[in-house]
Amino acid sequence: MQLTLTPLADAGVSLLPFDIVWNGIVGDFAVSTGGDDGPAGGLVSANPLRTAVLLLLFTDARADAASLRFDHRGDRRGWPGDGFDIDAAAGEAPLGSLLWLFRRSALLDATGAQIEAEVQRALKPLIRQGAAARITTSAVVDKANGRVALSVGLYGRDGSQSYSDKFDILWRRADGGL
Repeated sequence: MQLTLTPLADAGVSLLPFDIVWNGIVGDFAVSTGGDDGPAGGLVSANPLRTAVLLLLFTDARADAASLRFDHRGDRRGWPGDGFDIDAAAGEAPLGSLLWLFRRSALLDATGAQIEAEVQRALKPLIRQGAAARITTSAVVDKANGRVALSVGLYGRDGSQSYSDKFDILWRRADGGL
């Protein structure tokens, strides 16, 4: 996946190849203006599965205080609503991932395994909601180039692949430093 930003001349913002508007610092759902992308005022859903994967992986989930390092300066991140509006009995869990905790981690094979496990955990809502029956992940640590190459695959109940993408996780990109 390439996170190249394409400018929207009329709005002064950029639109990722998902249903998200990005201003260089934060992203939000794209709102329809009517026409082909849905009723005016509703959310654009031209690429709902791709959008869901992107938001689940790159929305910062709240971390346990014990998971933080000194350089996090006590910032646990996460959405405030996840602290009080989760119905665990209904299978709800906080959304997002803890990939942000790995941005300054040593590039070790163990780090790749931890990233794979975190991606699996973060994408579990897609299985609970029936959007996928199985998720595959691969995080290959490229020490020489200082990066982690992440691949994600989603499969339906019939075994066919419904989604496949590769994420070049350069942590500065996730921080808006494109």
